[in-house]
Amino acid sequence: MMTPQNNRFFHNTHVRGQMRGVILAATLALFLLSGVVWAFAEESLHSCDFNAANPAPDDVHGYELYTYTDSLRTDAAIQRIYRKLTARSPLTDLSVTVPATPALSSAAPLDWGEIVTVTTPYTIYKADFVYAPSFLTTDMRYTDRESYENHALTIFRGHDGHDFLRDRPVVFFVHGGGWVDGYRDWYEFVAESFTGVKGWVTVVIDYRLTSDQVFVADAYCPDRVTCGQPDSIAHRTKAAWYPDNIEDVAAALQWVVAHVGEHGGDPNKIVIFGHSAGAHLVSLLATHDDFAVDSRPHIRGVVSMSGAYDLNTLNRLFWTPIVSQTFVDGFSNTDLLAQASPTTYLTPGLSLPSFYLLYCQLEAPSLADQALTFSDNLTGLGFNHDLSYLAGYSHVDEIAAIADIDATPTRLIVGWIEELLANRVYLPLF
Repeated sequence: MMTPQNNRFFHNTHVRGQMRGVILAATLALFLLSGVVWAFAEESLHSCDFNAANPAPDDVHGYELYTYTDSLRTDAAIQRIYRKLTARSPLTDLSVTVPATPALSSAAPLDWGEIVTVTTPYTIYKADFVYAPSFLTTDMRYTDRESYENHALTIFRGHDGHDFLRDRPVVFFVHGGGWVDGYRDWYEFVAESFTGVKGWVTVVIDYRLTSDQVFVADAYCPDRVTCGQPDSIAHRTKAAWYPDNIEDVAAALQWVVAHVGEHGGDPNKIVIFGHSAGAHLVSLLATHDDFAVDSRPHIRGVVSMSGAYDLNTLNRLFWTPIVSQTFVDGFSNTDLLAQASPTTYLTPGLSLPSFYLLYCQLEAPSLADQALTFSDNLTGLGFNHDLSYLAGYSHVDEIAAIADIDATPTRLIVGWIEELLANRVYLPLF
C-alpha cells in the first residue's frame, strides 16, 4: 500500500501549523457554504387547497420561514420537475408507494432527457428520476412537495454525436451543505468534467435535509385546523433527523445499482463521491453495516473531500449549531454520534472499497485533523487508500473546481478513478 509521502496523488506536504492561521477564513467559507447564518424567506399567500400535481406558477405555501437556508424552491420549480418525471413514466401520478422508474435504455436522445451543454467533447444530457417512495412529514401539506425534491436524482450521460455512450464508469455524487442545505441542481457543474470530458455517467442526488420548517398562520390559514393540521402538530416542523439522510443516500445508491445500466452506466464501476457533509455520508455508506449492504459490492471506490469521520471529536465551538440541528441531542448524544461516525466501523477484515481522502489548506475547523486521523486508522488496519492535501484551496473552492478538468482537485480525482478502475483488486488487503 502506498503512503501519502510516496503517493503521486499526495499534493504538497501537510503542515499542521498552517491550519491555525486560516481558521477564521475557513469558518467564513463553511458558513457561506452551508447557510449556518439563519436566513428567512417570506413568500406570497394562497389558499389551502394546494395541488402538488398542478400548482400555479410561482405560487408558494403562505408564509414560510426556513431556518438555516434561504434556498426554498417555488412550486413552479416543483411543477417542472413533476412534469419531467411523469412525462417519461407510465404512471399518471407519482404514487405514495411506487416511485417512477421508467426504462429508457432504447430511447432516442431527445426522448431520454434534455441537453445540458454541447460545448464539451461529449454532449451532456440529463434526466430526473424518483429513487424511493414518498415519506411522511409532520407538516402534511408538504408530503408531495418533499418527495419530488428530496427523493429524486439526476443522471447525466454523454453523447458522442452518433449515440449515447454505454457501459461507462459511474460517479455517484452526494453534495455538502452541513446536512442542512443544498440541492442537486446546484451541482450540475460536477458533470462537466466527469461526463462532458471523460464520458462517464454522473449521478447527483437529493436527500432529506435537517433544516427546520416553520409554518406561520396567514389570512388563508388562520389556524392549523383550518389548514387540515391538528393542533397536536408542532408549530415548528422538523424536516428530518439523522439517519434520514444516510437512509436516503443508501436508497439512491440501491436504485442506481438496479437502473444505471439502462442509462449508460456500468453498475460494477461505481465510485461514490461526496463533499463536506456529503463526504461524511458516502464514507458512512461504505463502512456502516446497516446501509447499502447489497449495494456495497458495486462500490469500486470512495472519494471523500473534506469529510468528518469521527463526529465526537469535532470542534464543538464551531460545529454545535449544525450537529444539534442534525443529530438528536447534539454533542451530548455521544452514542448516536459514534453510530454516525465512519471511524466506528473500521475493523480488521471489513470489506471496504478503496478510499481517496482529500482536504484543503483553507479548511473548516477540525476537518484537516479528521482526514489525517482517518487516514492513519485506514493505514493501521491495512486498508487501501490515498490522501491528498490541496494547497491554496478553500472548503468552497475545492468543490467548485470540479467543473474544470484541468484544476488540481479534478485532475487528482480523475487520475485516481482511472487508476482504480484499471486495477481489479480493490478490497481490503487481508
